[in-house]
Amino acid sequence: MKAVIMAGGEGTRLRPLTSMRPKPMVPVFNQPVMEHILGLVKHHGITDVVATLAFMPRVIEDYFGDGDEWGMSISYAIEESPLGTAGSVKNAEEALRDEPFLVISGDALTDIDLSQAIEFHRSHDGPVTIVLKRVPDPLEYGVVITDDDGRIQRFLEKPTWGQVFSDTINTGIYVLDPMVFDHIPGDRPYDFSAELFPKLMEAGHPLYGFVADGYWCDIGSLESYVQAHRDVLDGLAHIYIPGVRSATDVYYGAGSDVDDDVELGSKVVIGANARIRKGARIGGYTVIGDNCLVGSDVNLTHSIVWSDSFIGAGADVEGAVLCRKVDVRARTRIYPGVAVGDETVVGHGAVLNNDVQVYPYKRIEAGAIVSSSLIWESKGMRSLFGSDGIAGLVNIDVTPDVALHAAQAFGTLLPSKSHVVVSRDSSRAARMIKRAVVAGLNATGCHVRDLRVASPAVTRFTTRDTRCEGGVHVCSSAKDPQTVEIHFYDKRGIDIAPWQEKKVERLYFRQEFRRAFFEDVGEILYPPRALEYYTAGLLEALGGTPLVKHRKTIVVDMGHSPASFVLSQAAVGWDVELVALRPFVDSERTRVLPEERDAQVRALANAVRSFDAALGVSIDATAERVTLVTGSGTVLDPNTALHAMACLWCKTDETGRGLAVPVSASRVIEDICGADRRLVRVGTTRRALSSAALDPGIGFAGSQTGGFVFPDFLASYDAVMTIGMLLKMLEQRDVTLDEVVEGLPAFYLKHASVPCPFTRKGAVMRVMAEVAQEHESEMTEGVRIIEEHGWALVLPHPSDATVEASQTRGLVDE
Repeated sequence: MKAVIMAGGEGTRLRPLTSMRPKPMVPVFNQPVMEHILGLVKHHGITDVVATLAFMPRVIEDYFGDGDEWGMSISYAIEESPLGTAGSVKNAEEALRDEPFLVISGDALTDIDLSQAIEFHRSHDGPVTIVLKRVPDPLEYGVVITDDDGRIQRFLEKPTWGQVFSDTINTGIYVLDPMVFDHIPGDRPYDFSAELFPKLMEAGHPLYGFVADGYWCDIGSLESYVQAHRDVLDGLAHIYIPGVRSATDVYYGAGSDVDDDVELGSKVVIGANARIRKGARIGGYTVIGDNCLVGSDVNLTHSIVWSDSFIGAGADVEGAVLCRKVDVRARTRIYPGVAVGDETVVGHGAVLNNDVQVYPYKRIEAGAIVSSSLIWESKGMRSLFGSDGIAGLVNIDVTPDVALHAAQAFGTLLPSKSHVVVSRDSSRAARMIKRAVVAGLNATGCHVRDLRVASPAVTRFTTRDTRCEGGVHVCSSAKDPQTVEIHFYDKRGIDIAPWQEKKVERLYFRQEFRRAFFEDVGEILYPPRALEYYTAGLLEALGGTPLVKHRKTIVVDMGHSPASFVLSQAAVGWDVELVALRPFVDSERTRVLPEERDAQVRALANAVRSFDAALGVSIDATAERVTLVTGSGTVLDPNTALHAMACLWCKTDETGRGLAVPVSASRVIEDICGADRRLVRVGTTRRALSSAALDPGIGFAGSQTGGFVFPDFLASYDAVMTIGMLLKMLEQRDVTLDEVVEGLPAFYLKHASVPCPFTRKGAVMRVMAEVAQEHESEMTEGVRIIEEHGWALVLPHPSDATVEASQTRGLVDE
């Protein structure tokens, strides 16, 4: 016997689950519901199947193919226009004319014994057997009444309660003789229950109903979809659940990884290669799809999460359905009844209230409260670049595909056959993303000079000194080890300008890339002595002679960063005793949590005291920023470190050149510089400081993040150069870092991050600009209102739904 699987359903009532797929492809326990039906049909000995398709047929054809993977033969009958239930089967008549055949829906979950139904049909003399099921609520189905022999006496499609005459409904499973094709017209839509079956009864043909005892559920609504999963987990249906079942009814998929302290309820399904991190609580009746990542301290219960989704740390998801590739950021709250469509991003701290439906590709802002469904509205990607280049969670925000297209956009801006320096840190994520960057540049005809693992400083130096047109560096974020960053440099080795970022963004979103044909594809070159040239340039910039007269001991935590390639050699030239912690690159140790970072700095401070060292320095993973520790073991906060470096520069620089600091730096910087030293306040980004440092009148630029710029060598952050200049300046003043800090003026600096929707940021800044008209103010970046004893700054965050507010020297809150 052959089977017809009716798989043409659009599933409009099931949206947004069906927004990107036909109804039969909606997953149940990480497999399309139609795959479960195929398994049922095969279990009852039927391996020859015809699938009738209408809505998005290619999705089904591509997934199931010819059925060989399932040990079946599958062919397809596609409707060019709607034909109705009977008309769709008529469309497959050529393959079904030889013998009785089974018709079953591809979007209803069931374990009904099809063999019994087929045997019932063979033992009766009618051309049609309808499989029936008794249900508590028959309103949404076709109601049927039969006599004692099973012969159908009456049926009615989707009655009202006043019309209900039975609790026995039509499941849409039929066993039919080929003679029914003679009664189905081929030139218009035609329905089984409403037209064919009444017509056959009027003609005197006996129709029979077989009342089945098995499970059957039409997955026609979100409620029934969720209920079907609960029923299976409760043992009411014999449906295949992938994975190994534990004694507590937890199903573990192949390659799944659950941390030891995760709290797992009963009746939980964990998909293949899913990851659940420490502190998470997974409540009962939860299904987690393949390749999902559930972050630490997540509360996830009574929910269904489809494959490739991400739930950030501390999120709370209850009673929801999250479709494929949904990205739920940290601290989000999702209430029962919510359904979130494919590839939607729910921002940090957002709240989705009960029964909200979010259609695919939406972007919900951080901190937003969503109380009504988002269907036509779209919060598209505002920008590709943020304050840290292109940055985002690995393989969620920043994927190889994103990196490929971003590199193609950057390469398109450059002249054909340009040379671009490319490097990465030691992390595996950066290695993966860098390979995509190289491919993207080559695809636009750019040649790549691959430094492999190198610090950004080496990349910038090589870009500038080898007359390349640009550079790219890929690294893990110093703020979040799960975040990867892609930085683009211009020919001077500094971050590309905002207008260049906009050009890259336009090309990226429009997918308008220069295409290099066979003979124009770029090459990959490996510069042989980049580190040696960089080190020689560094030593020359520092004076080329020992930096200290009396040999000193310094303790440096290199953080497994590329600084280890350079610092040991440079320290020999400086004539200092170097005690190195974590002095090698290790791809397995690039992931550092904030609490681990704090512990490492404390260990550094202890080492400084133990070795009676002159100072200690902790280098970040990119070898750009530093944390300073005095000889007494005092760890300097970033603002104090900026003040100390600025003070040393002003007292040792004999050229009279000025300084550049962020607009948000404390006002004591003016006191440190004095009236004779030029001070420039610029934006808070690294690019703003680098651009300011290119001014011949600026000799030093410093950030509030531990990054310092000495443009005599390189107009960007460089941890190794910072250590060398710090040693040189301390030697020239013959002081210790403790003494420098003790001589700094006291300062007051308060900072707050205030949630603010993107749609209200403009209004906030407009009000601040109006207030600023009554005060001395400047708008280099944000709005800074200046008073006699301090200032207040309001600055909208470039990528988060927040406004940053800073205040210094006791200015009363506005």
